[in-house]
Amino acid sequence: MEKNNRDILSEKPYLKETPYSVPEGYFEAFKANAAPYQAKSISLAGRLVPYISMAAMFIFLLTVGTLFLQKTSSPEMMTQEDYLVFSGDMMNTVGYEMEYGDEIADAEIANEDIINYLIYSGVTLEEIELSK
Repeated sequence: MEKNNRDILSEKPYLKETPYSVPEGYFEAFKANAAPYQAKSISLAGRLVPYISMAAMFIFLLTVGTLFLQKTSSPEMMTQEDYLVFSGDMMNTVGYEMEYGDEIADAEIANEDIINYLIYSGVTLEEIELSK
């Protein structure tokens, strides 16, 4: 048991020594070589160049993307304004009757069909009276 708790560093002092060392005069030479690369003061224009180029690239990509979509999309596609106009016209029953008037007149629904539908759907007489 005592073998497991022994102090290896006291038994082998060479383990405390560092195997690697820094060459003589290394840090002095490093400072001398790094002196020309020390931080210089950057002008305002020099600091703004990355931001201006990023904004220009964004505008360029947006413009090219818009032109590409305009050239590749067919003119038959509905715009948002067209959709709103046509959806408003769909709600207009006069236009619907003008286009499908004959078919609506021919497709009369019999009272018996309405009664059968209401019975089938489970609507009570009280619900019909409340909906009036």
